[in-house]
Amino acid sequence: PFRQTHFLTFYAYWRCIQGASFLEVSKMSDCFEGSIVRALRRLDMLLLQLQEGAQALGESELIAKVEEARKLLGRDVVFAASLYV
Repeated sequence: PFRQTHFLTFYAYWRCIQGASFLEVSKMSDCFEGSIVRALRRLDMLLLQLQEGAQALGESELIAKVEEARKLLGRDVVFAASLYV
């Protein structure tokens, strides 16, 4: 069954893409920080696969949108080389 916490977690991811800091995002959800990082990295991998598919089809508009989404997602501690920085 769908739980309210799932909605809040997705809202936290959405806020991350909109520019919220990782600290803000982690306070919005009751998930562990590592789970948030893992989910955001998986979202980035999904967007990369979507971008590759759009390139194979020649969908330049979709490619541009996905590149922008990945650019907005790929910041802060989530994509640091080490989380112990």
